[in-house]
Amino acid sequence: MSKLRLITVLYLCLALKFGVAQEYVRLDKDSYQLHLSEYPKDTIRILEKGRKAKLKPGKYILQKNQFMGLSNAFISINQDGIVERDFKIEKDGKQGVVVVRHGVLQQMNVKAATLPDFQYTITDTSSVQRNFKNGKISQEKTVFYGAANNGKKITKVFFDNYYTVENDFDHTRANYRLDNTLIYSAKLNCSGQIQESKLFDAHGQLLKHTYRKAKVEYIDVYQNNNLVERKYKLDNRLYHEYFKNSLLVQRVVEKKDKGNIEKYVYNASGKLMDKNTGG
Repeated sequence: MSKLRLITVLYLCLALKFGVAQEYVRLDKDSYQLHLSEYPKDTIRILEKGRKAKLKPGKYILQKNQFMGLSNAFISINQDGIVERDFKIEKDGKQGVVVVRHGVLQQMNVKAATLPDFQYTITDTSSVQRNFKNGKISQEKTVFYGAANNGKKITKVFFDNYYTVENDFDHTRANYRLDNTLIYSAKLNCSGQIQESKLFDAHGQLLKHTYRKAKVEYIDVYQNNNLVERKYKLDNRLYHEYFKNSLLVQRVVEKKDKGNIEKYVYNASGKLMDKNTGG
């Protein structure tokens, strides 16, 4: 009877060990790896042969990752296909604990023989506060502790198709598409008013540049990154300058006087080509 009990206990132990082992699905290390993406920033992704993969809900062991190379990462995937909770990475006696929220990496601590080996945080010089909406980042605040910039903040606000970055250090604001392509940038004064701005197309080419120089506001219009038109107002006169291959070819000057509009057209050399003083 004792022999039977021993066999039964051994069988139960093996079954339990086998059951626990089968709780996780081990993925091929040559095909799958854990990856930290640039957008959405610091999001943990699973790549299959270099491409983003969406795994079914469950528990997996990935044998290759960006943090510790060839090692075992034990992750859980939720119904949305993202890493749903903190997970461990093990390698040669080292164990890393990765803290995640909504699939976004917050921090990683690695210990070797119960002693700290290294620590991974989002940045070395800041702490990050993130707000989430429907599983997506809606706002991100980075607080820097550098002596020169103590208490200053960089704030990122995420929208459906783009996100805005406001930087208190150099008083700038910028809009980016979700693929990190710059679509708008501006320099602000200490009161938050725009001093200079640039607008870009979907391919990152400059479309419009607005700036102030000697208290005069200029608007430069570009095509294929070449200056084609400049507008500004000086001494109650409105100037339109036209360019070809970024070289001035024509200047049009308009002046309003008692309801009448005087219009003068000059060539690149400044010679008057046309004059209209009609109402």
